[in-house]
Amino acid sequence: MTKLRRVIHEKGYNGRTFAEACGMGKSIIYKYMCGNRKLSKKIAKRLAAVLGVKPEEIMEDE
Repeated sequence: MTKLRRVIHEKGYNGRTFAEACGMGKSIIYKYMCGNRKLSKKIAKRLAAVLGVKPEEIMEDE
């Protein structure tokens, strides 16, 4: 489970509701959640703001 997926679920979202809250498409959010697409710092900041966490908390370690 990716850090992003864990935090999304901890905050009470699912993929669809989180995508709506972010103003992004479900398919791209699911790709980030599954780790099929790497989060850029810019996107991580945007998603983290919606979740109320720091970007580092949802970005995978490299």
